[in-house]
Amino acid sequence: MTMKIFSYTSKGIRKANEDYIKSEILSDSISLHIVADGMGGYDYGEVASKTATEAIFQFLVGSTIQGDIPALIQQAVEFANSQILTLRNQYHTKLGTTIAGVLIKDNIGYAFWFGDVQIQHFRASKQLFISESHTLINEMKKNGPVSTKEIERYKHIVTKSLSGTPLDSHLPVIEIQLQQGDTVCISSDGLYNSINPSTLLAYSDIELNAKLQIISERNSDNISITSIII
Repeated sequence: MTMKIFSYTSKGIRKANEDYIKSEILSDSISLHIVADGMGGYDYGEVASKTATEAIFQFLVGSTIQGDIPALIQQAVEFANSQILTLRNQYHTKLGTTIAGVLIKDNIGYAFWFGDVQIQHFRASKQLFISESHTLINEMKKNGPVSTKEIERYKHIVTKSLSGTPLDSHLPVIEIQLQQGDTVCISSDGLYNSINPSTLLAYSDIELNAKLQIISERNSDNISITSIII
């Protein structure tokens, strides 16, 4: 399956970029795409996001990607989490990252995430799938209406991440059926809180770079996106 990959990341007006993106074609039929967002309020966010992403790639590149692929992805993420634990012990501090990725094999995308990095699947500009972020505000919404004040106060608090502690829940892995012309977007919250990724679908790479550069010049958060056109 042929594909076109576009990736962009920027620190915005922050001092450092704690996002990390990686998107590679592993074989004729397999590719892997990840966006990670180092957790604010912790130290070494840029180290955590890179370490987790590279660990997942390392695990999957060294594996035979067949059979129970969701279980394989679960193992890769658990390996990444163990690498974060090693960092915690090394730096003697808390650190962590939210993360989302899509492993594409033939015409199936295996979407997985922990935290608030977002995955979207589009066909003919229509959104077919969007990941539900693991945030406190989303948990609160399940118990009833929430106020605007509560949304503002709790919207950035994530309930799941890779932070070296034992994973207390099963990693969600959603199978996405892909067709020629589909687009899959993976974006950090700094990006999708600034602009809806669906509005970027019609732009060329040059136009996208220019638009995202303008957004990043005034953005108070890091922004990152990987877009895969099948």
